[in-house]
Amino acid sequence: MRLLKRKIIVSLLFLFLTLANFTSADTLGQSQSFFISPQYDAKSRTQVLATLRSISNHAYFYIEDGYWNSINSGARTQLLNWVTSLGQEFDNRIYPLETQFFGSEPNPGVDNDPRITILISPLIENAGGYFDTSNGYKKEEVSNSNEREMIYLNVNSLADLRRAGTFLAHEFQHLISFNQKEKIRNVSDDIWLNELRSQYAVTLLGYNDNFLGSDLEKRLEAFLENPSDSLTEWKNLPADYGQITLFGEYLAEHWSPMVIADTLKKSAIGISSLNEALKQNGFSDSFLDTFSQWVAANFLNDTSINQKFGYSREGLKNLRIAPTRSFTNLDDNMVFAVSDFIKDWQAKWYEISNFPVGKKNFLKVDFSSPSLASFRVFYLVLKNDGSQLFSVFNPTPTASVLYPEDIVSIKKIVFMPIKTDKIAGFSSQETPLLLTLSFQRVESIPQGVSIGSQQSSNIAPSLTQPAPVVQSEKISFPLPGIPDGSLIRAENDYKVYVVNGKWRRHIISPKIFSFYSHLGFDKVKVVSPSVLAQYQESNLIRYQFGEKVYSVDESGVKHWLHITAEQFLASGRSWDSIFIVNLPELNFYKQGAEIRN
Repeated sequence: MRLLKRKIIVSLLFLFLTLANFTSADTLGQSQSFFISPQYDAKSRTQVLATLRSISNHAYFYIEDGYWNSINSGARTQLLNWVTSLGQEFDNRIYPLETQFFGSEPNPGVDNDPRITILISPLIENAGGYFDTSNGYKKEEVSNSNEREMIYLNVNSLADLRRAGTFLAHEFQHLISFNQKEKIRNVSDDIWLNELRSQYAVTLLGYNDNFLGSDLEKRLEAFLENPSDSLTEWKNLPADYGQITLFGEYLAEHWSPMVIADTLKKSAIGISSLNEALKQNGFSDSFLDTFSQWVAANFLNDTSINQKFGYSREGLKNLRIAPTRSFTNLDDNMVFAVSDFIKDWQAKWYEISNFPVGKKNFLKVDFSSPSLASFRVFYLVLKNDGSQLFSVFNPTPTASVLYPEDIVSIKKIVFMPIKTDKIAGFSSQETPLLLTLSFQRVESIPQGVSIGSQQSSNIAPSLTQPAPVVQSEKISFPLPGIPDGSLIRAENDYKVYVVNGKWRRHIISPKIFSFYSHLGFDKVKVVSPSVLAQYQESNLIRYQFGEKVYSVDESGVKHWLHITAEQFLASGRSWDSIFIVNLPELNFYKQGAEIRN
């Protein structure tokens, strides 16, 4: 029997809702039992009975019997009127516009019927509807399949046709995506991109044209509450919908709506499909280009500076993000530093401004991380004369210092680091990576080092250009008194590290000491924080008689780096950063997902 992973996609409401689930059939008045998701049903049921109450050209509308029996005749008449209106909206607008734009749903599909089934019932408070891929397969493949092309809608959304249309348009895209990706191309797309398409379907249908009270207004509210939510990590929370909705609006406005549509015409998934769609539509920009400029646009939102640094849609023109961290009044004798854990495709904004008059008139920015090559650091320079510069810096372990601009000429600088390791296979719990930025003033820049690249803000930065010239401090390893293999910890810090060359690896559990006869707490050397900081942190390990390289996170989960040697080096990683472990330690870590980058 073919094993299939069940996926349920739910659209979130920001208004009060309730519960529901439904059935499907061919004859008006027919009653049928449907499998439903207890996760979204008001009473956590797994099955309900429903009756076919309305038929349109493209859909069967089932209403759950329990709800139908609980309302009086007047409410039933009103409900049928709402369903009829929604059926007309689906036939006349949603179905033709979405299939023309995105492609066809499975038709006639698993039930050999060109109509889709829409089950209407009360759902949990925050669910406007959902789509379950299980229904697209035969019972022989998925035992709880309803064997229909099917969508579930919350009965409490039907009173407002725009709201009901919003949820139906959203879920219908999921049905189309299921056909285009899973049935035709045998691939499963990343959830965030699937949801982005569904959210753009709402705009495509015109439900966001009147911003007040629209789905877009609610998504903007969610975005503003958590603008640093990762675009690609998917927890099915309001912040997730806010991210993908705003990015979809931005992508369609400044590139083309067809870039979104064409991601369904590819066997590639996630970011790779967006890169292919951009190229297919004649754009030389990559996903990284679009994402980085979107991050800048959310901070500036001023199209007079650069058309791509803002939104033109009504309701989004006043959007502006406050800095994640803000530093002011950096004088000659101060050093500012910020350390933050950053996930892939998660926006952060670090602003430094208001430089007092002093003798040291150049800004030095130092970056450190266990994997510096994982980041692309975009920075926006706002000058005193009103001009702007937008540049990108690609830090590496041997090139980690940037001199972006002389202080005299600038009003503020905003640094926007982006972690770019993963391009597909995102989950609900992505692993963050630590990045530290330190800022200080210096009297001059070293000989042979130039000011960061000068790029006009009227032109989007080319991400393929060489990074600004940087300087890296030279340190000789092993440090005096700390031979390779030593255990060290910083004063007033409990974390113990093993060192090798210029690298240190965190020993995440005391149990690891028991795997090696020469290790123990009595062997730990206490060093100053400045000495510890000389080492670059690595979380890479390899079994002493094996070839597989793993990344180990702080929770004790190991992830195989399923990449070639060329990809490993191209990513900026170093062979010297891999620590050799024995079999007991290797087996101590739990197995996690593979990393492909």
